[in-house]
Amino acid sequence: MNKYQHFALKNYRFLYVFRVFIAFSLIQLIIRLFDIPYGTWALITAVTVMGTIPFIGGVLSKAKQRIWGTVIGALMGLSLYLIPAQYNWLHHLMFLAVTLAAMYCTQKKYAYASLVVAITIVVVAGGGPEDFDAAMWRTVNVLWAGIVSILCSIYVFPSRATDHFFDLVSQFLEKSGEYYHQHNQELSMSTFNPLHTQELAKLLDKQQDLLPHALKEAGPNKQVIANVLLIEKRIYTMIDTLVSTPWDTQKGQQKISDMPCLTQAKEQLARRFERLSRQIERKTITPIHKDEIIILHLLPQRGPHDQDDTSDISYFGYLWLNRELARQFSKLSQSLCKVFQYQAS
Repeated sequence: MNKYQHFALKNYRFLYVFRVFIAFSLIQLIIRLFDIPYGTWALITAVTVMGTIPFIGGVLSKAKQRIWGTVIGALMGLSLYLIPAQYNWLHHLMFLAVTLAAMYCTQKKYAYASLVVAITIVVVAGGGPEDFDAAMWRTVNVLWAGIVSILCSIYVFPSRATDHFFDLVSQFLEKSGEYYHQHNQELSMSTFNPLHTQELAKLLDKQQDLLPHALKEAGPNKQVIANVLLIEKRIYTMIDTLVSTPWDTQKGQQKISDMPCLTQAKEQLARRFERLSRQIERKTITPIHKDEIIILHLLPQRGPHDQDDTSDISYFGYLWLNRELARQFSKLSQSLCKVFQYQAS
């Protein structure tokens, strides 16, 4: 990860504000140079268009809806001026009807486009039937200011949702390794205290919020990125179960403690988590295959006359959780490798 990407990740709010500043400055300059009437509506459009999403993926996902919403809203608003001026009351009645219809559609599939339609109708036709010239200028101002805002969002120090997404993946892996290592240490010293994994859950929630925007930037890797988050959720389930279950009170606890090489195998896996986290930062992923993970080669030990089925339940359950964690980790490393290989090509 280069210096700019580090800077962009840490200061994406500042860069977002800077993009808004550039857009506003350009719009103000154009208004002053060409003495454009009703220029305030161009600035209002910039605020609406740039919204609250600072990522390229967010801009791309909304760009078509913004453009079509503006065009449709402008046409609907201007069509109200076809009503003869003497029917002033009908203009206001139809204005209210089309605005409410647009707001109703905000609860459906193209919610954002419908919202832009409603806003544009209000901007264009809200002044009443006597103000046709103003309506035309408002329409023009909405269109050109929307284009300026979209271009600034895409080309002025753009912020990529995929960079933020994989930064969160790196944090998730690092924190998972820490939880797993702490669990192993406590279990080996027979001082087990359940751990709480809210930090991991918060990281997954942030990734889920970013996912729609990251997918827009992902190109042919859409399914791979979606799989990355899906595998992370499975890993979270395994780790949360491992670190929150009071294994020291389970009947199979002694068998778990006595199993040869189990602690060393788990520690190897914990280190693998931390290593993969650092590899994401460098964007050079080495895929981990199952035959490289020691814990997947450990076999449960049973005595020839061992009939203690109740202890076997927790014993084999614990082994399964660790082995499944290792399998999911291997899948995650291979999925990440595919993503970064494509980005490098």
